[in-house]
Amino acid sequence: MRRLRWWQRLSVQITIPMFVAMLAILLGLTYFMIAAQQQAALNSAQLELRSSVAVAQGSFNRMYTADSTETIPELISEMHVHPRIRNAVIVSVRKDLVAAYEPHLIKGDLQRFLDTVGTDPVQQASNTGKTFIEYHPEHSHLVAAVPIIESLSVNRQSQRNVLLVEYLHAPHWYQLASVPWLPLGLLLLLFFLIGFGLWFSLQRFIARPANKLVAAVTQFGRHGFINDSRLPLRLPNEFGILAHNVRLAAKERRHREAKLRQLSAAVEQANESIMITDLAGNIEYVNPAFCATTGYSSEEVIGENPRLLASGRTPASEFQALWQCLSEGKTWQGELYNKTKSGQEFREWATISPLRDEHGNVTQYLASKLNITQRVEAEAKIEYLAYFDALTELPNRTSCIQHIASLVTAAHKGEHGAVILFDLDGLQRINDVRGFEFGDAILKATARRLRAVVANEQNAFVANLGGDLFAVVLTPRKLEQKDILADAQILVKLILAELSQPLRVQDEQLSVTASAGIVIYPQDAESADAIIRHAETAVHTAKDAGGNQTAVYDVSYSDVLEKRYEIERELREAINGEGLELYLQPQVGADETLLGVEVLIRWQHPEKGTIPPAEFISVAEQTDLIVDLGKWIVRHALLELKRLPSPLTLAINISPRQFRKYDFVYCIERALKETGADPSRLVLEVTENLFVDDTEDIVLKMKALQQSGVQFSIDDFGTGYSSLSYLRKLPLQELKIDKSFVQAINDAEQRTIVDSVIAIAKTLGLRIVAEGVETQAQADYLASRDDKVVLQGYLFDKPLPTAEFHRRYFS
Repeated sequence: MRRLRWWQRLSVQITIPMFVAMLAILLGLTYFMIAAQQQAALNSAQLELRSSVAVAQGSFNRMYTADSTETIPELISEMHVHPRIRNAVIVSVRKDLVAAYEPHLIKGDLQRFLDTVGTDPVQQASNTGKTFIEYHPEHSHLVAAVPIIESLSVNRQSQRNVLLVEYLHAPHWYQLASVPWLPLGLLLLLFFLIGFGLWFSLQRFIARPANKLVAAVTQFGRHGFINDSRLPLRLPNEFGILAHNVRLAAKERRHREAKLRQLSAAVEQANESIMITDLAGNIEYVNPAFCATTGYSSEEVIGENPRLLASGRTPASEFQALWQCLSEGKTWQGELYNKTKSGQEFREWATISPLRDEHGNVTQYLASKLNITQRVEAEAKIEYLAYFDALTELPNRTSCIQHIASLVTAAHKGEHGAVILFDLDGLQRINDVRGFEFGDAILKATARRLRAVVANEQNAFVANLGGDLFAVVLTPRKLEQKDILADAQILVKLILAELSQPLRVQDEQLSVTASAGIVIYPQDAESADAIIRHAETAVHTAKDAGGNQTAVYDVSYSDVLEKRYEIERELREAINGEGLELYLQPQVGADETLLGVEVLIRWQHPEKGTIPPAEFISVAEQTDLIVDLGKWIVRHALLELKRLPSPLTLAINISPRQFRKYDFVYCIERALKETGADPSRLVLEVTENLFVDDTEDIVLKMKALQQSGVQFSIDDFGTGYSSLSYLRKLPLQELKIDKSFVQAINDAEQRTIVDSVIAIAKTLGLRIVAEGVETQAQADYLASRDDKVVLQGYLFDKPLPTAEFHRRYFS
């Protein structure tokens, strides 16, 4: 704290002004006492004058109203009888003389008086109808302007003259002899005592507290805190309140400074570019994010206009909208194309707002800008991926469907086009062996070859519909359908020949073939979805034919698919509802003793009647529906097994797809537990195809169920993957000779096969079951080869519904 000189101290600045103030008050009291006396005399004179002119106003009004104007000069003469009235005269609004006191008019006193009176009082009195009295100290007189009604106009409006009266009034000063010295002395003494007490109170309650406040504020300014002991907090006056407020202000300042530091840190560390400009647009502040984005340092841009960042691609209308919005005091948002110091272009989403002071006046502009270059690029990439395949860079299924739809819409009558689908053969196997990266390289090469072949085709469109399915769309032309088909087939041959050429991928040479499906539109379909769907049907037909084939769509393909779809849908409903029924076919010994039964499934459709198993089993085998059907058969068959007397066995055919399910063992064991059936009387029949893949897992499942007592049989032995090596490894109890061998047993070759199967079974200790036995000769021959053979076929009985089977055999 700097030292103050003596005249700068608050105590001196209070004492001297107080002394001067008291002296001034004393002199002022004296002056105002005299001035009050003079004012009282003036007020008395004005009151007397107002009373006189009021009486005169009434008299003059009556004279004019009664049209007695000849007595007006007499009345004016009577007014001069008053000792202080020097002049009385009636004038018009323009101050023209109407009536006057003749002696004064002759002497010139009246003219002097009129010269001292301005026109404003006359006009105001005439216009307002009110009396105006003014005091002119320079002439020591009062002037009264009194409105007098001269006459009434046709429309009953008053027409006035003005009576001007000069009333003498001169102020008189006090005489010292008349001053009351004793009372005045006592008053002065009391005045000084009160002044001293006031000075002491000012020192006690103002000067010293003020010094403390100055010291506290100085401490806060230097060190950032205030010691409460230096504040006059206990004073019962405004200084005490001020001290409390100073302390609160210090705390609030520290709080605001902390928030300001946080805000400053947030601005400095923000990812968005922040810029503050003046009203002219000159940059005053930028944060580090701005510098990182633009490449400019803050020193390089301070004082510059933001247009140094402009790349020239932002439309001028955008800047016009920006300034229009800011000039209206509103916030503007928009996208700007800018460039860095090195010239690299980037895009920003800018929010520019006006900054206002405490009075609401705009002082600066704040711009917050987010670099959206990467986001825009990502959106563009997403947009690209929505219509293009990222791997092959060809249009995807969505683009292809839209393109076909536009071609169908624009096609004229008699015009035909073609859509060709190509599906690579065996790519999944290649992916399994070499990996997806290897397969992706094949897809890229296929896309390049397709583009190269159709490059000469006018308006041909190449697309990737997903994975290894490619499409070539030919624009409709005014040709017959057969001509379009012929051209498409020629193009297919060229493409298939090109695709089958040797291909080198990762230093490995290989050849890839493809299957093709052709659809002629709008002959075969009128919508883009239907065209693609029919083309896929055709290409699947080509693949089913062995691959590297071409199939032209035929309506019968769709009929087959439609029928297959209907069977699949209705079979699923039957599994969850009603319609399925178990049939039992007996298995007997050589002496026709009943040894067991085989479970067969039948489907009684409520509308279509009986549906042969050959129709719906094949459909179910192509999907996981066979698994649900197998679970239904197992559950209901085990209930039948519980009803069969011991020791009869029950055989169930198990689909390879169902057997390969990870929970197959669990499902069988749970069904046995829920139904309470005897596991040792259950025979699960599997085909040889089951052991083509993952034989080890199959064997583990068979052994797990065998521990529960379940038996296994190889169904249709000899028609599939036959190998003596795997027969020795499998936990089997039975071999089942296929009916094709049994029914051709008269043929020497077929008999040899049957004899071989029986010999293998005997060698391995397996039970022999022969199905399809229809003649006694077949039964006798089989019994002659093995007296323990189990026979099954129409010779003994056909498959029967469970209820009928029980009535026939156990009634």
